[in-house]
Amino acid sequence: MHTHILYSISSTASLCNTCITSHFNYATLFTYSSHMYILYSISSTSKLINVFVSVGYQFQGIVDCEYDDTTDNMIYFVKNIFNQKLTVYDSRAQKYVGFGEFGIRNADHYNSQAWKMAIRKAEVETICRYSARFFKLSTLERIVPPIVKVRLTKPSSYGELSMLECSVLGFYPQEVRVTVTSTDTLANGDWSYPLHSYLEFRPQRGESVSCMVEHPSLDEPLEVVWGERPGEEGVVCFLFIGVAMAIGGGVYYWWKNR
Repeated sequence: MHTHILYSISSTASLCNTCITSHFNYATLFTYSSHMYILYSISSTSKLINVFVSVGYQFQGIVDCEYDDTTDNMIYFVKNIFNQKLTVYDSRAQKYVGFGEFGIRNADHYNSQAWKMAIRKAEVETICRYSARFFKLSTLERIVPPIVKVRLTKPSSYGELSMLECSVLGFYPQEVRVTVTSTDTLANGDWSYPLHSYLEFRPQRGESVSCMVEHPSLDEPLEVVWGERPGEEGVVCFLFIGVAMAIGGGVYYWWKNR
């Protein structure tokens, strides 16, 4: 597996008989995909010593981290390219390899700098393994628990054919199980998914219907129950008491005036 990190850099580079030097300021911009590269995109103007002709070149610094699923066998490359490949650092050999006259001279110079070699060795952990773990946690192992809502799609009286909707919202990853007839899950665009499930039924008094959701982010299935409409039992009880009082009052009035 590989991952990419991009750097945007402006630079002025000079080409001389013994070396290539570059001075630059950069802003970091991270992007992740199935590969990991750190790309330095540089606009440069080169000057060839002893020849008064200006030539424009493109300088690239590419950091490439290659690893397996465990990230234990991490391989780290640092590649410098100035119109052609110049130097490559390989973490397996723990040194730079040069290409061409200028590349070999630069590689020998880099390899003689103990502080630079120590930094490259540390970057296997600080850049490669850190970025690989972050990528894995933020994508492959990311989990978001669902929000579940149950409602009737339209008001209906008891005994009338109606449709119950179970909405499962904002969950990740996509795999989910809902124990009613379900529609397809489509991406929200924010790395989460919604799902709406429907059950056609005729509501009956005292009946309850539950929506059961199983998802990797949940320790146990989540059940949301749809039952009696709020306040219906109180309304029925109030009507019963009112009728009883009216009958009682009528009987008392008849008994007093017989």
